[in-house]
Amino acid sequence: MVDLDLKISLTEGRKIESVKDIEEARRSLFERTGNMRKDREFVRLAFEKALSNPNILKEIKEDPTCLIQSAFTVVDKNKKTLPFFLNEVQKDFLRVFRERGGEKPYFILKGRQQGFTSLITAIQLAYSLVTKNFAGLTVADCGDNSVSIFNDKAKRIYNNLPSLLKPHEKYNSAKELFFDNLNSSWRVAVASDDVGRSRTLNFLHLSEVAFYTVDLGRLQGSLLEATAKGSVVVYETTANGFNDAKALWDSGSCINLFYRWWQTAEYREKDLSYLETKDKWLKTRLEFLKGEGLDDYQLAWYARKYQSYLDKNMLKQEYPCSPEDAFVGSSECLFDKEELLKRLSESEEKGVRGDFRYLKAYDEFGAPYIWDIRFQEDEKGMIVLHSLPVKEKVSGGVKSRGYVMGCDTAGLGEDFFTAKVVDCKTRKTVATLRVKHLDEDLYADQLYCLGKTYNDALIAVETNYSTLSARQLESLSYPNLFRRERGEGQRQVGFETNLKTRPLIIGNLIALFREDSSIECDKETLREMLTFVRGKNGRGEADKGCHDDLVMALAIAQYVASSWDKEVVEREACEDFLSKHFNYEKKEKKLLW
Repeated sequence: MVDLDLKISLTEGRKIESVKDIEEARRSLFERTGNMRKDREFVRLAFEKALSNPNILKEIKEDPTCLIQSAFTVVDKNKKTLPFFLNEVQKDFLRVFRERGGEKPYFILKGRQQGFTSLITAIQLAYSLVTKNFAGLTVADCGDNSVSIFNDKAKRIYNNLPSLLKPHEKYNSAKELFFDNLNSSWRVAVASDDVGRSRTLNFLHLSEVAFYTVDLGRLQGSLLEATAKGSVVVYETTANGFNDAKALWDSGSCINLFYRWWQTAEYREKDLSYLETKDKWLKTRLEFLKGEGLDDYQLAWYARKYQSYLDKNMLKQEYPCSPEDAFVGSSECLFDKEELLKRLSESEEKGVRGDFRYLKAYDEFGAPYIWDIRFQEDEKGMIVLHSLPVKEKVSGGVKSRGYVMGCDTAGLGEDFFTAKVVDCKTRKTVATLRVKHLDEDLYADQLYCLGKTYNDALIAVETNYSTLSARQLESLSYPNLFRRERGEGQRQVGFETNLKTRPLIIGNLIALFREDSSIECDKETLREMLTFVRGKNGRGEADKGCHDDLVMALAIAQYVASSWDKEVVEREACEDFLSKHFNYEKKEKKLLW
């Protein structure tokens, strides 16, 4: 005899015409009873009826993931078996997955215990139950986790299913389910150099990829070659410092999905006494989180977690507030990290991206000149104009705002060519250039065009590794080049970063940012500042595996601009001032514009 609760759930005044109907009735039953025995019996009875409906069969075959909330179970953090009803972050990923399929690999960066491994395991299991010739693989970071994924997640779901939803098994081993009638399978393995070879995969899940002990590049060479066209690849992990996973996140090759800890609704604490703290960092962080819209119960949960960690940096990694927060380095950041994170969350990607187009020719003396300069928008361009140059009306005419451009060349070839243009009056960044692979003379041409755009900005080019850019600008007769003293009466174009000047320009930038963090708006530069740390020798430098090319260009620009007297900038003519303070020389040469 059918239990009254089950009977109510199976009828409830509506027919079961879709899997969604089953899911809603199941949810209603469990909310009323909380009884897993009744839940399992409901799933059995519901699908006995449903599988005779060709429309429901078609729905399941077209989207096997609809089985998750209608039939699957999950083990929660308290080791209780419950119906697999998705939380908010799981719903969001499933939505994206349904929309985008195997378009690109997914990279899920998340906090602890948000349920992604369980969800992705359930997705693969659903496909293997109803799809012919499906082959799925989950790669775990270690043996213990591979066992946990298979036994505690997949096998627990599978064992709780009614028999009518289980295809015939060829074998059901400790690491693989294989259904011979469908020729479908799902298995787990531990990350190793040869994992996945000789298999053709339709779905690949790399779990906790930031914690793999094997080289991720070699692992990709093995696994990605085994994936069929249109296959789904999911990288999923909490962060683990600046390693291969961080490089993959930054590469732009994946659909990056970041999930903040507070998107998990259960992270709440009733005891608000945890908010009564004298810890300076925690106070700042709680203010930031309050600005993000969190309520007191969420803040108290975070404060309690913070107090439980001996290594406070681990809290940022395990329960991140931003991707940058997640990939926290172990070294000491020289800039105010909390202010950087705040700027990164507040800054909008404003401005126009592109490159300069121009014509280049030679005069009768063989000297090159550039003319017909135009800025062309291009989403892959090397330059972002954050704000346009300013010309201000004054009595008797118009005066131009003063700008300084700091430039850092690519050094030995592994770094980026960069440039930062700053407004000498406001000290804010107005333009950013960043490109890796470019001939140095073409880099100099872009600097020329950028400088001309910003009212003949004073260009200070770093010349430690190469003087070609500086010499190219000289040959183009750029009218406003920074020149340094080279002995009595000698001047040489370019800025030299050495043991004397490096600490000066970095110290100046740190102090400026401490006083007014709004001087920098470019997210890539802010990210570099976040990984600009105190090295073993005490010098400021990029953390291992990171870059500091934008930071150094900005440091040069701000240091040169620091010597610029604002009252003098207000004057219409500044050549005399430039000559006095920057060893400025203006070469007269008629250009054909």
